[in-house]
Amino acid sequence: MLKSILIRLATMFVTLVGVAIVVFILIRVAPGNPIAMMVSPGATEADIAQLTALYGLDKPLLQQFFIWAGGVLQGDFGTSITLKQPVAGLVLERLPATLELSILALLIAMAIGGATAVWGAKERGRPGEAGVDLFNGATLSIPDFLWGLLLILLFGVLWPVFHISGRVSPQLDLDFTTNFYLFEALVRFRFDVLQDLMAHMLMPALSLALPLAAIISQLLKQSLKDVLQLDYTVLARVRGFTETQVILREALRNAALPTLTLIGVQFTFLIGGTVIVERLFAYEGLGNMAIDAVINRDLPLIQGIVLMFACLFILVNLVVDIAYTFLNPRLRHG
Repeated sequence: MLKSILIRLATMFVTLVGVAIVVFILIRVAPGNPIAMMVSPGATEADIAQLTALYGLDKPLLQQFFIWAGGVLQGDFGTSITLKQPVAGLVLERLPATLELSILALLIAMAIGGATAVWGAKERGRPGEAGVDLFNGATLSIPDFLWGLLLILLFGVLWPVFHISGRVSPQLDLDFTTNFYLFEALVRFRFDVLQDLMAHMLMPALSLALPLAAIISQLLKQSLKDVLQLDYTVLARVRGFTETQVILREALRNAALPTLTLIGVQFTFLIGGTVIVERLFAYEGLGNMAIDAVINRDLPLIQGIVLMFACLFILVNLVVDIAYTFLNPRLRHG
């Protein structure tokens, strides 16, 4: 196990280097001058040249990369061109909001997907299963940003019970020590803040969760149907267990293993999907800042955000692989 983890960590490093090289080259060969976009209309060519030299954009591309990579290895991701602040601080400031939104969306997706999968497996061969399949198909056919628009229309305009923009109401007194507002509100029993956070987060989280819930439901339902045909589940029925007890106590644990891998892979896509959803709800997360960075061609900020997303993707996949190995006895003892 330790050898496997070390190999994966080495692979992670190589992957991050590859991502850094590709992103560095792509954003610099794209047309447009980021310095010209940040200066005032009356700036002279000399002013633009001075700022270009200040940010090191006048040097050869290879030299720029090594200067930037050397800073990254020391924890210095550069300074944002538009915000005039260190990129590392900006990324770490917004990262907790995106992580909380993604985790909440994952929990909602697992709850909806798991419940509908169990119901579909219990009703297999009957109209209840067809209803679950119809629900999954309809839910999966609508992308997350369109779900966001529908939820804004329903629960933000027609029946305004949730907030449609922002992360937390500005009038609240937040004396938190971290930017993990949701976690810290739970720890400190700040239920007023918790209620306000959920009122802001529920709609974007649900927008991200619904397509993922359909995928989880469909795979888990099929896995449950396969397991329910095995001998030990038949024996459980003979012992007097109800169909729900057979599914929850006997079948679900083994049927959930393939779904675990799917959840890990889909969670990385879910994190990437926060970019559009955060913009739609004006949510103060990393995805929203990424769009601003791309619009303004803020090269150091784009590089820092992409590297952070790449780290998240790789770490999630590593955790899923380790968890799957521990939960699967054949791999654990192999």
